[in-house]
Amino acid sequence: MVDHARRSHPALKFDEARMEALPVEDCALGGVLAHYSMLHTPPGELPALLAEQARVLAPGGLLLVSFFGTDAPEPVRFDHKVTPAYSWPADRFAELLAGAGLATFARLLHDPASERGFLDAHLLARLR
Repeated sequence: MVDHARRSHPALKFDEARMEALPVEDCALGGVLAHYSMLHTPPGELPALLAEQARVLAPGGLLLVSFFGTDAPEPVRFDHKVTPAYSWPADRFAELLAGAGLATFARLLHDPASERGFLDAHLLARLR
């Protein structure tokens, strides 16, 4: 996908990195998009990963995170194509964002009865 992006938009810079160690200076970005990119992260590792996303955001910067949702009170582990994945209750994920210094101000939840067939969640948070 990154190669396709580079070919399609040669004037833009695309980098690959591990989410827990981004090669970006502190406060350097206005926004981070994490579209289903944390779903395989075990719950115990997620706070550090979110703290890293917050580290690279400029004051007031935005993080949009998308994930599989659940109505359960805690994260639910499930088998996924390659490795186990986790679905999260939106409120619990928002608590983790708050712990990383991010204030959730918008959320979108897709009903599992929709054409997608599962509950998915999108939270938009701002660095405090």
